[in-house]
Amino acid sequence: MFEYLKKRDIILTLTKYEFKQRYRGTALGVAWSLIVPFLMALVLYTIFSKLLHRTEYRVLYLVVGIFFHRYFAMGTSIGLNAITGKVHLVTKTTVPREILPLSTTLAYGLSSFIEMVILLPGIIYFGGNIRYFFLLLVLHPIYVLLVYGINLILSPLNVYFRDLKEIWSVVTQLMFFALPIIYPTEIIPEDILDIYMLNPLVRLLNAYRDVMIYGRIPNIYDLDYVLAITLILLVVGHVIFNKLEKGFVERL
Repeated sequence: MFEYLKKRDIILTLTKYEFKQRYRGTALGVAWSLIVPFLMALVLYTIFSKLLHRTEYRVLYLVVGIFFHRYFAMGTSIGLNAITGKVHLVTKTTVPREILPLSTTLAYGLSSFIEMVILLPGIIYFGGNIRYFFLLLVLHPIYVLLVYGINLILSPLNVYFRDLKEIWSVVTQLMFFALPIIYPTEIIPEDILDIYMLNPLVRLLNAYRDVMIYGRIPNIYDLDYVLAITLILLVVGHVIFNKLEKGFVERL
């Protein structure tokens, strides 16, 4: 299914290129990835302080949520253009095309991981418990695979439906409010809580907060659920990608 992963050299080269492109032309480089979310956190904390007062570690709760959503928004928005943005690689080389969304996902996943590790001093300063912070090494690869599964679906669809970019920008904005970023899950009405928890990102965000703030091991059942959804997305994405790949050259 993933025979293209044997082409590690190509994947590494493209991932390095994508990672460099992430900060190309910026004077502060990775610092911008921290400044923007923190400014956003400041504004949101001011506006939604009453909701956040119902959570423990209010500032950290908000900041981790923002950085978590940031990877979903950027990773999928850029991954969506993984094929349409690299026409020369699709039409003039024999590079396995599934590597294109993979390299984009990996590059932004690495960037996101670095950002979260840089948060460590701030987490300690605000009293967070980092006893199980190392489990981020397990959680983040799962998140990257989940985003990759989504990108396997979005990137080929974007070749056929160019309006998808605009539609997806709305989806990522809606997801910000659909996730417990500025509010705790406790305020979700009991009668819709089960439906709300069907979103694997909700469970994964809770797991991130567990290891980055609360110093506890994530709920194993939540992780099993996230892994199951991730595998489904990868399989479905692979099928869709292979089916639509035949028309790439013609459409591009």
